[in-house]
Amino acid sequence: MYLGKQLMGKVQVLRQGLYYRFICRCRITGDVICRLGVICQGRQENLGVVIPMDGGFGLDTRLPVKRLGEGEMEFVLIPKWAAGEGRFVPIYPDEPFGYIEKLKDAYLTRKDGQLGIILPG
Repeated sequence: MYLGKQLMGKVQVLRQGLYYRFICRCRITGDVICRLGVICQGRQENLGVVIPMDGGFGLDTRLPVKRLGEGEMEFVLIPKWAAGEGRFVPIYPDEPFGYIEKLKDAYLTRKDGQLGIILPG
């Protein structure tokens, strides 16, 4: 699996009946949330967010074969910021958060050591 052109880890693919099982382990810092994507026969599917696991990051998931098709698979890590950077709003434990209504599409991140929320748009 690659992040840009850099090899970041491995994905094991097992065919289990009507499903593919994906077992991913990778080396990332965890500073940015990353999703694992698979490309097969020109179709791209999002397999989910890689999470802390086994001293690194990883993902164990399944996907129906009919949704992806059969053939050569390519795996990519997609950083959250690649979807388009929004506005960073820092979070302070002792202060109220004024953007509660916008949290549905926001995500938690760390920027320059400060914990905060990225608001889309």
